[in-house]
Formats: sequence, structure tokens, C-alpha cells
Amino acid sequence: MDLLLSKLLPPLLYPLSLACWALVFAIVRFWRAPKQAAIALVIALGILLLSGNDYVAAALIASLERQYLPPDPMPKAAAIVVLGGAVVPQSAPRPWIEVTEKGDRILYGAHLFRQGYAPHLILSGGRIDWLSEPFQRGEATDMAEIATTCGVPMDKILLDTTSLNTYENAVNVKALLEKHSIQGELLLVTSAYHMPRAVAIFHRLGMNIIPAPTDYRYPSIARSPTWQNLFLSLIPNPYNVDITTIALREYQGLLIYRLRGWL
Repeated sequence: MDLLLSKLLPPLLYPLSLACWALVFAIVRFWRAPKQAAIALVIALGILLLSGNDYVAAALIASLERQYLPPDPMPKAAAIVVLGGAVVPQSAPRPWIEVTEKGDRILYGAHLFRQGYAPHLILSGGRIDWLSEPFQRGEATDMAEIATTCGVPMDKILLDTTSLNTYENAVNVKALLEKHSIQGELLLVTSAYHMPRAVAIFHRLGMNIIPAPTDYRYPSIARSPTWQNLFLSLIPNPYNVDITTIALREYQGLLIYRLRGWL
């Protein structure tokens, strides 16, 4: 039940959801309270304009992504840890496992291993039963298949196939480290916007983390401050709404995790 609520409640506060609630309110109150309906319509329009704005989306996502930058030079570590959320399973009509926009995580993790930065690749991620098709294997297993295709030996891969959130990622990775007597620094690979929450949790559990972020979104929407770009930014862009939602979801996650004592 706790997991169900954590997945269902936050989307109710995303920009698109809030705009829809305002529109529903406007429809319900249109005849009896036209002024209230008008205010609700303005609120809905404002939410869509702001969340779809280049500068708003860029500022929100950059506030997360700029907290941790890739180390230069990249140090060697005891293991590379890649967090899930990056692939979707093979199911018809997909001919094979497919990567999402966050697929840079597993590709970058495999790349770091191939470059010799660590002797072990730890893949962490399960699948929520009611969000996936029946009998789907854990996401870490799918990531391992991609990693081996990239040339990573299977005997160098350790799997956590049961974690369903970032906190469980950290708890299960720590258990794997203890089980296999792996000690030392860890290269942590996840999306740049997700790195602040991930680093805080791993540090809270006593693991020595070197952030190795990937999947940067800010460069794809950052625009120079010209009048042409300012005009274009006023036109709501669905990609920007998605970026704004991702950033707000991360801030929600940070707040919820802090309230639960996980950070």
C-alpha cells in the first residue's frame, strides 16, 4: 500500500494534472460561479505556459543537474553501480529489450567498465508487478543483457533484481557489497537530475560514492537569451512540460525521502 501511494499521489501534483484539475473546476463552476471558473481557467493556462517555457524548465532541471558534474579525470573504483529506470522489457511487438531516454545509464556504466575503471558492475532495479506485464523479470536482468552485448563479462556483473525505489537500490547494493566482500569507493551512475537524491541516500547508508552522472537534459533546452528565443520560449512545448515534471518529481522525492528519514 505504501508503494502504491508513493506512485499514485505525486502525479496528482504534476503540472499537467494541476492544469486538468483547474479545468475540471472551471467546467463544474462555469454556470453558477463564472468568476471562479475564469480564475481557474487563468490558473490552468498559467501552469501550462510556465511548465512549457524553455527558461523555466531549464532553470528547474539545471538546479538538479549542476549539483554533481562528471569527475575529471575519472578515478578508478571498487565497483560501478548503475541504477535502474532505464530499460523496458522485451514484449510484443518489441523484438528485444529497449532503452528509454534514461538508457544512457546502462550504456555509460558498461562503457566505464570497458574502460577499466572498476572490476565489478553492479546493476540495481526491479519491476513493480502492477506496473508491468505478468512474469516480467527484474530490470537489472535486462540491463545485464545489454551490458553483456556491450562486451561486459557476465561473471563481472552483480544483480539486484528486487529494488523498487532509490532507497531500496541503496539498501540492496550495500547488501551485495557485503556479500561479495567489496570494499572501497563506488562509481555511482544514474541520471544527472536524479544524482542528488541517490548520493544522499548512499551516503546516509555509509557507502563511499563518486558521482558519475549521465543523461543530461539541460543542454537540450538551454537557449541563448535572444529575442527570438524568448518568443519561442513563450510557446508551450510538451518536451519542456516533461522536463519541468521530472524536476518537480525529483524535488517531491527529496522532500518525501527526508520526511521518511531516508536522507
